[in-house]
Amino acid sequence: MWRENVKTIRNELIDSFHDAGEDKLNEKPASGGWSIAQVVLHLAGAETRFMELALRSASESMAKGEKVDLTVFDDPAHKMIAPIDPPDVHKTCDELLKALHTSRQLTERLESSYTIEELEQKSMDHHRFGVMPIEQVFELLGRHEKRHIRQIHRIKEQITRL
Repeated sequence: MWRENVKTIRNELIDSFHDAGEDKLNEKPASGGWSIAQVVLHLAGAETRFMELALRSASESMAKGEKVDLTVFDDPAHKMIAPIDPPDVHKTCDELLKALHTSRQLTERLESSYTIEELEQKSMDHHRFGVMPIEQVFELLGRHEKRHIRQIHRIKEQITRL
């Protein structure tokens, strides 16, 4: 289910920012926080880290882990600190799309290299959620992007009020 969902969610992500002008993409809310461009760069970087870990772990023989609860991403009131802040550099929409395309290639590589059943039997050790089945990385990716799509909509509301 999540393998397909991440494709739909990625389209929602692109739809959430592609019509914003370049200035709006790089504008930070007056209240502080990341710009839309920084959120997108964060997502591309996170996908790269998630998938590199999953691909590396899939080639090792770690015992099957138990599914972890990833619903924490669904609660916007639950604040989470990113392990790596995205760069605060001016980006065009095309540059953001390229970053997302590059990170998505790793996801597609994982998906095409292993069956659902194979990844359910192997585990990875995520820095925040611990040992989890590799197949669950698709849910992690999807829930993470959904959380930040909501954040992009909030940023757009904040910067258009000015």
